[in-house]
Amino acid sequence: MMTARRSNTANSLTPEKRNGALMWQQIANTLGTEIRDRNFSATGKLPGESELAERFGVKRHTLRQAVAALQVQGLVRVEPGRGTFVQNDLLNYPLSRRTRYGDNLRAQGLQPGKQLLTAMEIPAPEHVAEQLKIQSGAAVLMIQTLDEADDQPIGLATSYYPAARFNGLLERLGDGSQISDILRHFGVADFVRAKSCITTQMPSEETARLLKQSVLRPLLCVENLDVDMNGVPVKYGETLFCGDRVQLAVTSGENS
Repeated sequence: MMTARRSNTANSLTPEKRNGALMWQQIANTLGTEIRDRNFSATGKLPGESELAERFGVKRHTLRQAVAALQVQGLVRVEPGRGTFVQNDLLNYPLSRRTRYGDNLRAQGLQPGKQLLTAMEIPAPEHVAEQLKIQSGAAVLMIQTLDEADDQPIGLATSYYPAARFNGLLERLGDGSQISDILRHFGVADFVRAKSCITTQMPSEETARLLKQSVLRPLLCVENLDVDMNGVPVKYGETLFCGDRVQLAVTSGENS
């Protein structure tokens, strides 16, 4: 008498644990352990949804619950149309008197990138005017960029420059010039970070979309002020960093 052959599909879940609402949690625990053991380091992403559903013998909606749990833990990020990617080790981002975005990334073997999202002249909000030491409502140049490391988003930066001092900055930025070169054109040969204030906040749906992260994962918000060598404000900015991709390291000292 022929007996039914049990499927040899890889499955670390015992039958008694396959019933009930905890099924997705068991899958999340299994995949979480494998992620921490770097089982997916070769590809940097989880197998496809169909493959995982077959592996665990579940329907796709159960698998999606497990993946959502991994997102909340910061172990994966889901990019629609591309797949589910394992989160890389935290990027170390130093904050110092001479914080430079490109230098920070290149020192770790990463390629910096920026996508220009917004560049316009606006009346200065009160808190921006206070930081730049200009009158509230005075014209400022607002620039918003999506900051990337090896083509992966790590932060959303909004910067404000006093328009009276940097008239023509937006046009030069549109030509593709680097901001440090533009500042030199306007007589700012060097500048330093006067302050960096760090807080946390939850992302809006639009910010989460741009940063390709869950709306349930908090952001690191860095409020910063750069001044020229005479102490005159050059730029006030606010950067929202992905909290599960970036580690902020604060250094001190005149030459830092």
